[in-house]
Amino acid sequence: MQYSPVLHKLSNGVTVILDPMDIETTTVKVCFKTGSRDEAPNEYGLTHFCEHMLCKGTRRFPSKISIDDFMEKNGGIRNAGTGSSVLVFRGKILPENIHAMIELFAEQIQASLFLPQKIETERSVIIDELRRAMDDPEEQLGYFISNTLFGGTTPSYKTLGTVENIMSFTRDQMLDWVGSRLSAKNCIIGISGKILDSDDLLACIEKNFSSLPTFDVPENSKIVYTPTVAHNLRSYKENVKLRIYFPDLYDQSLDKVFEQKCVNKFETFLIKKLFRMLRYENGLVYDFGGTNIGNEKKGWSGFATETSKEHIKRAVSLIAKGCYKFYNNPRLTDNDLLRMRAEKRLFNADWLESANARSRTLISFYIDFGKIYDHYEFVKIGRTITAQDIIDKSRGYFDGPMSIITQGDSFDADLKAVWVENFK
Repeated sequence: MQYSPVLHKLSNGVTVILDPMDIETTTVKVCFKTGSRDEAPNEYGLTHFCEHMLCKGTRRFPSKISIDDFMEKNGGIRNAGTGSSVLVFRGKILPENIHAMIELFAEQIQASLFLPQKIETERSVIIDELRRAMDDPEEQLGYFISNTLFGGTTPSYKTLGTVENIMSFTRDQMLDWVGSRLSAKNCIIGISGKILDSDDLLACIEKNFSSLPTFDVPENSKIVYTPTVAHNLRSYKENVKLRIYFPDLYDQSLDKVFEQKCVNKFETFLIKKLFRMLRYENGLVYDFGGTNIGNEKKGWSGFATETSKEHIKRAVSLIAKGCYKFYNNPRLTDNDLLRMRAEKRLFNADWLESANARSRTLISFYIDFGKIYDHYEFVKIGRTITAQDIIDKSRGYFDGPMSIITQGDSFDADLKAVWVENFK
């Protein structure tokens, strides 16, 4: 599969990444580097509310229905999303109609109406979205983790805001937000898929986005972590969800890519061993995998699973014993490495064949490092890793302060003490 993305800059500084692929559709993402982590507590939910209103009507398309009709006529679909650090408009369309999607996104971003009556209607919609999210066990756990481990300094799970905030936002406040957060300087447009004429496409983007104002947008990447053992009581839940975290050994920097890849392979090896032990040898869990939290500066990784409250103590004891055993005597063989490489090849093939995954990676990599993601260079680095490299570079994995977060019914066990007792 072809992979030759090219970086361009518009006259006003907007970044454009064109990533041609031999497929039959074109995926477009217009991303702004701003999100919920840039909000003050009384603003939690403001970015998300503005995202909704940026999709609710423009001068040319005064209603969502007219937008949807326009997209259907051109063979396209579109949506938008808000995260902790990004606001993104995304869509997929027939390649001969790519101009239509570029024009629509540019108009939504620069000429949305923010009609008062639609703002009032959307308040109820967003509050309902918030209620549904807080009824979801994974959202509940994420919100608890964010508050417990980060004390609100990384409000990834406050994207939807609070009912009080949602009810308080005014039209002027939203327009001020748009005027202060959507800049050519923090805008990245990623297009992956069939590109019929790159020069024509760039000219279209320039025409529609050159009027986007250029100014600096402050970012909040502060992150304060407090290692904790904590339980989020949910007595109506049948299972207890379990998350165990350790600080990442290496910073998220390009000069540590080799070390990061070695640790990732160690985690893959360890998780497979623990999964087999917990599920097939002891029948305690249905699934077991990895988990990570943090931001582009710092991260924490570990394990995620769930089991009954009667089995939670035994599960943690077995995880601790397994971690100690496979860490201190990994017995990582060349055959293990060959299997990991085969799995990675399959993952890379899936990634190369997905316009959505490629555009997402290209944008996030540019946001983090200011350059194009060199997929084949990273593949080459991965292929040089030996079993001994994995063992050497993962030393210290369990040395940092751990956190254990659980959610579900109450249980009678001190899980930190269980870990200490069995990690030996």
